[in-house]
Amino acid sequence: GATFSLAGVSVDASAVELNMAADNSANCEVVTATNAITAAESGKTFFLASATEFLSTLPAPALGLRYKFIVALAPSGASYTIATNGSANIIIGGINELEVDDTEDGPYSAVGDLISFVDAVAVVGDWCEVISDGTSWFLTGQTNADGGVTIAST
Repeated sequence: GATFSLAGVSVDASAVELNMAADNSANCEVVTATNAITAAESGKTFFLASATEFLSTLPAPALGLRYKFIVALAPSGASYTIATNGSANIIIGGINELEVDDTEDGPYSAVGDLISFVDAVAVVGDWCEVISDGTSWFLTGQTNADGGVTIAST
């Protein structure tokens, strides 16, 4: 990347990094098919929108990589899934459920290698975000329905 200096403050960034920071539309992508996500796409929001659901594969963990996934078209017929690149159980975290009931739903967090926006349960607007510490992916998110987003080990 290029180094820029202004008033004694230096910034070392590539053209791609500067463009992503300055252009919000570059930080978003509507995804309609299988998606192998790259480290260069860090910071991107992916809108999942397909009549036939698909797999998104995360790159190898690296410090600071971050991605957000939003259901733009509710899954019907299959689930949208997000997997680690090597099937390692390194997704750690939990999903908030907005549904209201008086029963315990079980653990609010999990460890696994696969996140699913569940077919016929997840709805438009459900989302999750992953961020890496260089070893693992830490997960947060929200779903409107009980079990709309799950974490599993395959």
